[in-house]
Amino acid sequence: MSGKCFRFACVLACLVCARARGADLVIYDDASRNGFDQNCAFGGSVADFNFANTTPVHAGSSSIRFTPHAYNAVSWCAPTMYSASADYVGLTVWVYLDAAAQGASINLVLGNQGSPVATASLQTLRGSALPAQTWVQVTTHFAAAPLNFNGNFDQISLQDESGTTQASVYFDDVLLQAPANDLIFRNGFEGGTVPPPTCGMTVQHGVTVTPAPADPMVSDVFNWCDASGKPREAVLAHNDQTGANAGVYANHGGSLQQYSYRMPDNSTRTATITTYGNGGYGGFGYVVSHSADTYCNGDDSPLGYSFTGTWSRVFEGRHHAIFRFQQDYQRHCGPNPNPPTTLVPVTIDWVFASGRDNPVWAITYDLSAVPQDFLFDDSRAPYGELNFDGNGSIDVDGVAWGDRYQFTTTSAPATLNSTWAWNASNAANPVPYVKEWIAATDATMGLVQTQTIDQQDAGGGRNPYYLDVTAYWGKTSANGNACGNYKMPCQDAWPYQANAYSIGGSPNNNTRLTWGTQYGFLGQANYASNQTIAPDPDNGPYLSGWPKKSYSIYVVLGPHSTLPVEAQRIQVETVQSLTLTTTTGAVATNGPAGVNRSDAMTYMPAGYDPVYGALAFNAAANALDANIKVGSGTLKKPLLVLRNYTSGNFPAMVKLNAVPLVMDVDYFPSLRMAASELWITLNRDLTGTINRLQVTP
Repeated sequence: MSGKCFRFACVLACLVCARARGADLVIYDDASRNGFDQNCAFGGSVADFNFANTTPVHAGSSSIRFTPHAYNAVSWCAPTMYSASADYVGLTVWVYLDAAAQGASINLVLGNQGSPVATASLQTLRGSALPAQTWVQVTTHFAAAPLNFNGNFDQISLQDESGTTQASVYFDDVLLQAPANDLIFRNGFEGGTVPPPTCGMTVQHGVTVTPAPADPMVSDVFNWCDASGKPREAVLAHNDQTGANAGVYANHGGSLQQYSYRMPDNSTRTATITTYGNGGYGGFGYVVSHSADTYCNGDDSPLGYSFTGTWSRVFEGRHHAIFRFQQDYQRHCGPNPNPPTTLVPVTIDWVFASGRDNPVWAITYDLSAVPQDFLFDDSRAPYGELNFDGNGSIDVDGVAWGDRYQFTTTSAPATLNSTWAWNASNAANPVPYVKEWIAATDATMGLVQTQTIDQQDAGGGRNPYYLDVTAYWGKTSANGNACGNYKMPCQDAWPYQANAYSIGGSPNNNTRLTWGTQYGFLGQANYASNQTIAPDPDNGPYLSGWPKKSYSIYVVLGPHSTLPVEAQRIQVETVQSLTLTTTTGAVATNGPAGVNRSDAMTYMPAGYDPVYGALAFNAAANALDANIKVGSGTLKKPLLVLRNYTSGNFPAMVKLNAVPLVMDVDYFPSLRMAASELWITLNRDLTGTINRLQVTP
């Protein structure tokens, strides 16, 4: 008994340091902010609404004047769907009434896709009548009375319930309240049912991080334990701000700004942003696309961090998290002279999971509003630079990549005169990847696709009318110079850009790393893909680049000596050998074709969701009895998503091959209640034909 009391006393002693509120989200202060659309105001007439009222004002220069009239409302459509239990737990608004009685006739209303889901009057929310002729703050916690709401919402309204014309009401400083960054008291611990994990997912909201001098960025910081049980940290800068140091382009965030992991000697390495070149201060993971069109009215490949956007916390669980960036990416080129600027909505999800080293970066380009065949673009996202060895001054030693064949430099440091080999087949199920490394500091960074090249086209440089990379397949630098006076292939023949345009005859420390696709991947009804096995004069087969394109990438950082990029590539290859079966529940055979998409894709193999790199099952009454047959290799620390899991509690029992597993030790679960999903990282490696997994509610 004394042990329990001592533990509780320690928790109370640490409460002050452990509970720090995350970043609240401003809806209105002098103007509507963060993508909240005030044009969703409804009812009455235009004269009933003034979002730039100058008196009275609570703070700043403007407030909202509202004339209640016939059930009209000041209303904002949110930029995305929010969870009242995970994303923002309450709302605060400052109110000024011309007549005191109005507090009972103005309601706060939360909406979901046009329907009200929670409502209460301002007077009820405050717990007493609101006085007239003075500013009063009204605060509500969604889960508490009188709203008692834990669902999702995408609209916020302040609505007249009197039905008749009333005196003016004024609103100011409206914001959503973020959950406390309660790293100890979370996931039901307050109720005493589930104590917090010792090595779970923690997220710090709205932290100002300065990964480079004089460039502070408001960010969310993700901490988790990797496959070795060692801590990792990722810093994602919000994309609705402007950094003090912007390089060539204004830096609005929307990228990975800092990443930390443990080295073999247990020291911590932190990869920070670079401060050089046109990508300096930009971090990693933003959008870049190049155009093959002749006509451009501006930069054919602007850096994605130069455009503002919105961000949202899609999912924050006990061991898993999804953070989303959205923006309109500008394209300035087209098939005819003087093309108009085209906006392409982009969604990027970062996915973090306890027990796994490498976050998933997933993207969807929505070209449905762009005419088919107007754009002739590639995708080089994720794009950017990090000082991936924590230093930033040491020259890159080598680069490697895989399309149908594996390429690697064979001399160091990397220059256009490095020796190389492009003669090894990239396995029976070729998984696209790219990496670069520095030997002296034992560091590498790379990208690995969650699918094979046959399942999702990747890699560029194949143009039979200009330069075709297939000319180098099966060859080495011993066959002669590949690019004029240089041994290496010409930069345009690299299927992934990497640091190609930064190196020359001399070494270079530019750590540019990018993905790559064929021109036409974005925009064309039929583009020449990179999927053919042998050189083909037509570079077929032809695939569609319209109306939406999605793919997912593992972002890999680690010691070069442990070959983490190769390890991740092998894991994607191993997934191809899986056979999933069930006796209770079902194997999921399809799901969304990408992040932020409603259309479906068929999973290959059945049960493998490449969007988040997870094995997907459908629960039956919140239960599952499944087998994971591994045809070849070892499946390490698999991520599983159990759909149709409607319980608000963690499973009563999880077993592997009839052996009960210990929660937070043998498996790492998260409840994604808004999506009716249970996420589990299995802290086990699987081999052979029998790997029976049972989940009992």
